[in-house]
Amino acid sequence: MKALTCLATAALAVASLAPEVLADGRKPGSVLIFPVHRSGGVWFTILNVSNTSTAPSTPISFGGGTNAHFEYVNVQANPNAAVNPLDKFMPVGCTIFDRVEYLTPADHISVLTTCHNAFGGPGQEGYVVVSAEDPSLAMGNAWSHNYLIGSEIVMSGLGVTYMLNAFPIAANAGEHTPTVAGGAPFHLAFDGGNYEQLPDYLMTDFIGAANSQLALINLTGGPGIENTLFFEVYNDNELPLSATLRFRCWFDCPLSSVSPLFTEANLDNFPNDPQELDIDCDGTGDLETGWFRVRSTGTWFAGGQQHSNDGAILGSITAGHASVRGGHLLWESDALQGNGTFRLP
Repeated sequence: MKALTCLATAALAVASLAPEVLADGRKPGSVLIFPVHRSGGVWFTILNVSNTSTAPSTPISFGGGTNAHFEYVNVQANPNAAVNPLDKFMPVGCTIFDRVEYLTPADHISVLTTCHNAFGGPGQEGYVVVSAEDPSLAMGNAWSHNYLIGSEIVMSGLGVTYMLNAFPIAANAGEHTPTVAGGAPFHLAFDGGNYEQLPDYLMTDFIGAANSQLALINLTGGPGIENTLFFEVYNDNELPLSATLRFRCWFDCPLSSVSPLFTEANLDNFPNDPQELDIDCDGTGDLETGWFRVRSTGTWFAGGQQHSNDGAILGSITAGHASVRGGHLLWESDALQGNGTFRLP
């Protein structure tokens, strides 16, 4: 009887905890980062943002209402990429177009980026940051409002379709407290102060034949800063491989462009598990697979001077081969780092 009483007491204690305390997995935040947008041309992207606060507004208070500041980072491709394939990872510019939408308590908004992004008509690509802001102040005055959730749908005229959740970043400050870095509008610092820190490295699995695309965002130092990446790769037989890459701002490219080691033909040259991914059930593996960790080993000014010894990155796997359509956020490390920023000058 005493044991049952203890169990009942424990159950009541757990039940009394707020849902936010017990929640696991992805949680609402004050900032949402969408790893990819493709606007115009043959591509269509729908962004969905919901305000999950249901606190009613009053004549003297916005209640659970908030501004949602959409910032489209539109990437200008490097014209030399046709000659030097590595230049596709070095765009010549990243231009931000922004607009604000007011979300009432329990409100939801869905936008087609071709219409919502002013530069979308002729065809743009990049990523999107949506941040909660104080509706009583001018654009750029972010505040703590950990109620935003979101997702995106990316479609093309060729039939490629995938859906991704947004990456949420929670504010550490009390609800509706200003969160701009140093009090300066438009500056968001993911350094463990006003906002959570970002993961120190990212992880994902892959199938060589699928030729999935990897989208990555540099979130340290601004659009002109170059981020050096180290890929720690393991094939299906635990064989360690590695690759490096330097990029600027954002890219969304096939893994085979990141490094030839991700291709089926290259992986087939290494010792592998002969029974992995047997697609015709004959006891012999048919396709090469693996997984990798990717981390920044430092950021650099364009002239070669080091900017920092560790950069922040976020990203996703996007659509691959025509027969493999899908996307997902990269897995995140428990280890964190504090060099993440957005909209530094």
